[in-house]
Amino acid sequence: MKRRLLYLTVTLFAAACLSGCHQKDPEPGDIAGYDEGEEYLSIWVHSIEDTEEGQAYKESVETFNEAYDGQYFADIEFVPRNDSGGGYSDKVNASVMAGGLPDVLTVDGPNISAYAANGIIQPLADLTEEEESEYLPSIIEQGTVNDDLYALGVMESRVGFYYNKDIIEEAGIEIPDADHPWTWSEFLDILEELKPIMDEKGGYPLDMTFPVGETSIYYYAPFVWSGGGELVSDDGLTVDGYFNSDQTKAAMEYFRTIVENGYMSQAPIDNLFESGRAAFKFDGAWEVNTIYTSYPDINLGVAPYIVSDNWDGETYTPTGSWAFAASSETKDIEGATALSTIS
Repeated sequence: MKRRLLYLTVTLFAAACLSGCHQKDPEPGDIAGYDEGEEYLSIWVHSIEDTEEGQAYKESVETFNEAYDGQYFADIEFVPRNDSGGGYSDKVNASVMAGGLPDVLTVDGPNISAYAANGIIQPLADLTEEEESEYLPSIIEQGTVNDDLYALGVMESRVGFYYNKDIIEEAGIEIPDADHPWTWSEFLDILEELKPIMDEKGGYPLDMTFPVGETSIYYYAPFVWSGGGELVSDDGLTVDGYFNSDQTKAAMEYFRTIVENGYMSQAPIDNLFESGRAAFKFDGAWEVNTIYTSYPDINLGVAPYIVSDNWDGETYTPTGSWAFAASSETKDIEGATALSTIS
């Protein structure tokens, strides 16, 4: 049975590669806008075309083609991810094995170093100081591996500590400023104050869950960092003594206290904050758009992130998101770099 299953898997993989793992090589005129004398550049993005993100990618490529009319023609292909993160990644991985990567592809921030180390992407051509200055330092840092710039962020993201202004006003709570964020101990007092109010609303003071995947680390790493801890060594190779350090344990114990005191649900509740049944929520920057477009009745506020009682005064937040990178198969790194700067 195992041999039969393995044979079937290999057969399906080979079939998929035969149908999809090849680089496009159209002739001028085969694609609208691709004219004689222009160099063809292919680009893959990880979203669906009819989404706002997909339309932004499409418009950026159209702008590139206008700017480089007569020199380059970029052809965009939309390869959406599925809920588990596959789809797009599956196609990239298959093309790494069989060949057929595009000139430029979108790469998620956490994958840039691995893609660079495995030769999937290559360093971009040198940017001028003016070109580089258009990017946030965090984007340049994310895309740099061993002093070479491999990727340029399409966007940047952060986590936010959101609150319902109406509920906070009802409770008579004053939100601190950025220089004086609530400490863990102070926030526990705030949650206790809010609990009877949220019990009446059929909710919880805090909408905070531990989702499967990278999101948990993304949301909760600042709690570890503000307490002086780290999740992994600087070289990314060691977790013993970091992930299980006293500082990390203290952050996990803090969340355990929040759950045990009934300040947050033990299991996720869909749209708890968005339905007005939670006073606070930790989430990504995308929550702002979610509220404004789908839950306009929520009076949204943003507060400073909670910090450890041992906070040293520094700012701690995760950053990073999708970026453009030149694949190892592109034959024109100058053109691929130009296309990577379209964001």
